[in-house]
Amino acid sequence: MSRKWQNNRMARYGKILATTVLLAIAAVFTACQQQGGNSYLRTPRAVRFQPVSTPLVKRSLSRLAREVNIKVRIMPSNARQRRGSRRLNPRFITIHSTANHSPSSTAMQHSRALCRGAFTNRSWHFTVDQFMCVQNLPLRETGWHAGTPAGNHNSIGIEMCECENRGHNHFRTWDRAAKLTAVLMKRYGINLRRVVPHYHWTRKNCPAPLLTNGKPGPKWAWFHSRVDYYYRCINEGKSNR
Repeated sequence: MSRKWQNNRMARYGKILATTVLLAIAAVFTACQQQGGNSYLRTPRAVRFQPVSTPLVKRSLSRLAREVNIKVRIMPSNARQRRGSRRLNPRFITIHSTANHSPSSTAMQHSRALCRGAFTNRSWHFTVDQFMCVQNLPLRETGWHAGTPAGNHNSIGIEMCECENRGHNHFRTWDRAAKLTAVLMKRYGINLRRVVPHYHWTRKNCPAPLLTNGKPGPKWAWFHSRVDYYYRCINEGKSNR
């Protein structure tokens, strides 16, 4: 009788232990899910880069914005891509590339396509090419560009054109995007570390021309160095890393 009682007692302890372990595993799994969901909104690690050694050309914020050559061409308010948008309080700036190599795929052409509804499930704030920057959405309105709710609801989206035509200079496109990024950083108080590639939100190889083997590397560090240079030009020589 005593041995049976001991066996029953051990069985009860075993059930309690198994239940405790399962609860602990569930708690850890939930915590990991919550941490993963919020981790993208944390400030990423600083990108190491060599600051541009060119002497600063001091500018006002408005002057640098004029150099960006922003053309405002807001999508129709009843456009499908603007339905369900919410108020945006920018905390990040997300950099993309269009992956469209057509000779006619300029910033203005992308704007026209957006306004015609060609991109039924995508929208972004700016499109940049070597000559100009076209604003497609109000800056206080979310777009659909980052692939995740966290990215869409917290960041301004910038698309850089990749059109291939005679005389096109990709460096000038990237440099214009860097100027625009510096302007937005200053205007909204965004830290350089929160200037992120589309890769940050979804691990997508975007912006492909500025990633190395599909990930941020030396070319992304170069882009950060250009943004930092233009930011220092409008911020009395001081960085915001």
